[in-house]
Amino acid sequence: MNERAAMKNSIRVSVICCAYNQEKYIEDALKGFASQKTDFGFEVLVSDDASQDGTAEIIRRYEEQYPEIIKPVYFSENQYSKGINPAVILMKKAQGDYIAFCEGDDYWISEHKLQRQFDAMEAHPECDMCAHGALKVRPADKKTIGRIEPMDRDGILPMETAIDGGGDFIATNSLFFRRTIVDHPKSYLKYAAFDYAYQISGAERGGIVYLAEVMSAYRRGAKNSWTMTMMHAKNTVMIGHIEKMMTMLDLVNEETHFRYDRNVRFAKLKYEFQIATLKRDLKGVYSKRYSEIRSHMGSKKRLILYLNYFAPWSIKMLQSVKSFRSSKE
Repeated sequence: MNERAAMKNSIRVSVICCAYNQEKYIEDALKGFASQKTDFGFEVLVSDDASQDGTAEIIRRYEEQYPEIIKPVYFSENQYSKGINPAVILMKKAQGDYIAFCEGDDYWISEHKLQRQFDAMEAHPECDMCAHGALKVRPADKKTIGRIEPMDRDGILPMETAIDGGGDFIATNSLFFRRTIVDHPKSYLKYAAFDYAYQISGAERGGIVYLAEVMSAYRRGAKNSWTMTMMHAKNTVMIGHIEKMMTMLDLVNEETHFRYDRNVRFAKLKYEFQIATLKRDLKGVYSKRYSEIRSHMGSKKRLILYLNYFAPWSIKMLQSVKSFRSSKE
């Protein structure tokens, strides 16, 4: 067997995909995986977290069609409700040297995505993570409503940018990283949402390799997505989540010997502001302490902040409308 054939048969990349009640979306994700053209072997570890709809049946169909690629894990009990992230379970099963991530309600739009990111990482041994541009689309018709593009050209996103970004400055479905991040996890990885903590860990050694090419799509506000779940969570749940993020940032500071203390402190200040908002602490929100944060808020966010205090019923009405639209999609 020649070297090229051996590489093609060897699993170099493991794709992680977690799904729950996403029968309307999961096929787009699976199609994107199956269409990848690479000169190396890859696997797709996809979990169904005890869905109550037809998600598992769709995954089984692709498993039968692409048995050498699609490797499902079907949970009989919902793991997320137990406080277990299915992605962590899947990553422990991964065989690849690299891990790519795509949630079940998102999808890839380039058949060369994995190859492009693999080549970029091989060319940058000093870096542990790669990301790329992504579209924001409506769940129902996939119409483009925005983009996730931290840069307009290829380059390196430094650690400071990862901390400042708060987890959403690059698309989760664009993440591609060395499995060493999983094999030798930083202490802070267990304290926060997958996106933010892993982006920081991926940036710590040499920054994140960024490819400007748009190669994936993020369904904004998709039903049963993590974002929508958090939007409708009780304030106490949200505050608990934010406090975990702040604990994570303290650990980042310790791990990096306070090299990024300024960025960490400002990131924590933004979280403090969010907590004050959730508690409807009017005096605190409009205090001098948060003046810099308010000055960076766009007009839409300022309006929402104002309505939250002086017309809270309008916020609930907007959330109800969003939920109704999502249910129709």
